[in-house]
Amino acid sequence: MRGKTVRRLAVLAAVGLLCHGAWAGTWNIGILAMRGEASTRSHWQPLAKTLSQQLPGETFHIQPLDLHQMQEAVNQGTVQFVITNPAQFVQLNSHAPLRWLASLRSTRDGKAVSNVIGSVILTRRDSGITTAHDLIGKTVGAIDAQAFGGYLLGYKALSDAGLRPERDFHLRFTGFPGDALVYMLREKAVQAAIVPVCLLENMDQEGLINKKDFIALLSRPTPLPCLTSTPLYPDWSFAALPAVSDALADRVTRALFNAPAAASFHWGAPASTSQVEALLRDVRQHPQQRRLWLDVKSWLIQHQLMVGGVILAFLLLTLNYIWVMLLVRRRGKQLERNSVVLHQHERALETARQMSVLGEMTSGFAHELNQPLSAIRHYAQGCLIRLRAADEQHPLLPALEQIDQQAQRGADTLRNLRHWVSQAQGNPVLTEAWKAIAIREAIDHVWQLLRMAQQFPTVTLHTEVSAALRVTLPSVLLEQVLANIILNAAQAGATHLWIVAERTENGISIVLQDNAGGIDEALLRQ
Repeated sequence: MRGKTVRRLAVLAAVGLLCHGAWAGTWNIGILAMRGEASTRSHWQPLAKTLSQQLPGETFHIQPLDLHQMQEAVNQGTVQFVITNPAQFVQLNSHAPLRWLASLRSTRDGKAVSNVIGSVILTRRDSGITTAHDLIGKTVGAIDAQAFGGYLLGYKALSDAGLRPERDFHLRFTGFPGDALVYMLREKAVQAAIVPVCLLENMDQEGLINKKDFIALLSRPTPLPCLTSTPLYPDWSFAALPAVSDALADRVTRALFNAPAAASFHWGAPASTSQVEALLRDVRQHPQQRRLWLDVKSWLIQHQLMVGGVILAFLLLTLNYIWVMLLVRRRGKQLERNSVVLHQHERALETARQMSVLGEMTSGFAHELNQPLSAIRHYAQGCLIRLRAADEQHPLLPALEQIDQQAQRGADTLRNLRHWVSQAQGNPVLTEAWKAIAIREAIDHVWQLLRMAQQFPTVTLHTEVSAALRVTLPSVLLEQVLANIILNAAQAGATHLWIVAERTENGISIVLQDNAGGIDEALLRQ
C-alpha cells in the first residue's frame, strides 16, 4: 500500500514538472534605445532581472531598438513586450492590437511625477541665437521625423511660435542615439537641436558635456530639474503583443505593480493617450490620418477594374472633347474663310452689276454723242473741201481743221471710255484687237486725255522714250496702266514725272519715277 502511494506521488510530481515546463518560456522586451544599445541595456537590465525573479520559470531579455526596428520587430513578432513612449505606442497600436499593461511612475525629489516626456530646443550659449525666429535660415538637428521627444514636440512648439519648420530652416535628422545630436551642437555642426527633456542634464551628470554651454529656446517652467521648451506628457508604457497569453500578461502586470520598494522602476495604471493623440493629429502624424491614404489605396486595388474603367471612360471623354473642339475650331476657321470669300464674291457681283449698268449707260451716251460728233466732223470736212477749192489760204480753214480734230478727239475719248468699261467687265482681247502701239504716242495721248495741263498745272512730264519703240497689245491696257500711275503720282503731290522706256532682253521696260516722296515705311511693313 505504501509503495503504491509513493508511485502515485512520483507521477503527480512528474506531471507537475511537465506542466510547469509547459508554462515556462523566454520573452523578449523591445525597448526604445534613446541613448544607444549599451546604455539601454545597462539602464533596463534591472527590470528584466526583477521580472525573471518574480515569475519563476520565465526568462526576460532586453532588446534595444530604434523607432524603425521597433516597428519591424512588432510586425514580425520577434518581441513579445515593448517599452516605449506613448506616442510610439499609439503608432504601434495601429499595426498590432497592443495591450497596455502599465505606465512608468517617475519620482523627483521623493515626489511622484506623472508627466516627464517633452522636448527642449537647445542652442549654444555663444551662438547669438536667443529667440525662435533667430533660427530662420539656420540648420536645426533632430533625432527622427517620428521621434516624439526628439522632434514632434519641438516641431509643434516652433509652429506655435509662428515658424514653418519645413521652410524657415534646414532640418537635419541624425537618428539614435540622441547623444550624438548634442555632440553635433557642441561642435557647431548644427545651430540648434531638438532633443528629449533631461537628456542634457543626464549627459552633464555623466561628465560627457557641460550643460552651461547651452541654453533653451522657448523655455517653460517645469516641476523637473531639466530645461524644457514644450508641455510635458505621460511617461513610458509597458505593453504586451497579441501573442502573449492573458495569463502571462496578468502575471507580468502583477509583478510590475508589486515591484519591491528598492526596485529601479515603479509602475502604475496605464495613463490616458488622449493628450498624445491630440498632438499627433496637430502635427499630422496620427496613424488614422496616415492610414487614410492606405485605405484609399486598398480600395483602389480592390476595385481596380472599376477604377480602370472610370479612368478609361474619362480619358475617352477627354479625347472626344479635344477632338470635338478641334473640329469646331477647324470648321469655324473654314466658315470664316467661306464668309470672306462670300463677301468678296458679293462685292465682285456688285461691282460687276455697277459696271454693267455703267457699260450700258456709256454705250448709250457714246451712241447718242457719236451721231452729233459725226455730223460735226462731216460738216467741218465738207466746209474744208469747199473752202480749199475756192481759196487755199482762206482764214477759216484753221478753225475748221480744229473743229474736225476736236470732234475726232471726242469720238476717240468715247471709244476709249467704252473700251475701259468693257475691260473691267471681261477680257479686253474680246473688246479690242491687239496691235502695235507707239509708247510715246500712248503717253502723250493719256496726258492729253487726263487734261494734266489743266488739272495739275504744277506737274512737269519728262519722257525719254524713242518714237520708234512700240509694244503689241490692246491699246486700252497700256493707256489704263499709264493713266493710273500718272494720276497716282500727281495726286501724291509730285511736281516732276520721269517716264523711261527701253528694250531689254525679256521685252520692253517702262519705268515711271516721281518726286512725291514714296510710300511710308510703316505702310510698306504692313
